[in-house]
Amino acid sequence: MNIGEDKGKIVTEVIAEVKPAVMVEVGAYVGYSAILFADAARRAGGKAYYCLEHNPEFAAVVASLVNLAGLGDFVKVIVGGGSDSFTRLKRDGTFSHIDLLFLDHLKELYGPDLRLAEELGLISKGSVVCADNVIWPGTPKYLKYVRSSVEEKRNAPAPEEGQRKGNPNLIYKSELKESFEPTGERDGVEVTRCLGEESSA
Repeated sequence: MNIGEDKGKIVTEVIAEVKPAVMVEVGAYVGYSAILFADAARRAGGKAYYCLEHNPEFAAVVASLVNLAGLGDFVKVIVGGGSDSFTRLKRDGTFSHIDLLFLDHLKELYGPDLRLAEELGLISKGSVVCADNVIWPGTPKYLKYVRSSVEEKRNAPAPEEGQRKGNPNLIYKSELKESFEPTGERDGVEVTRCLGEESSA
């Protein structure tokens, strides 16, 4: 489902505040959010908007609509999920830091993909993460992670085999911005700001 006007405004206001040079969206569906946010990012002085979409058919629709909207030179539509794409894009030098990350894909992947971005050094001081659908259908594990203190993350049980630990030393300030789905269902966007990194010594 598209993010809609109400929640979309929350993110565009964050974009205007943060002025991200590099913004990355994971989970584009058919492009409503990509067009809305990329336009806002470009007006805020951004350099590039990367749109990661796992479904090739949806990605093709997004690319077509982005071009029609006159954003084809600013938006890079990439077929692939967050985990594969983050690793590849960091390795090939496409970007080394994400100023603003928007999560709107499979809810159970919010946490793993964020932790991978942390491990790769893509999330650091100044990064902001906006996560959609945190109330409906809900992302309890993700919310627990981004709302945890450094000490709580360090003392958390070791991740299961194959799961990523992330960087528990990152200091987050996280806030829920309540809003509504286009259907009228109560929902919200979690806005998480990275304030820095605590020494592990």
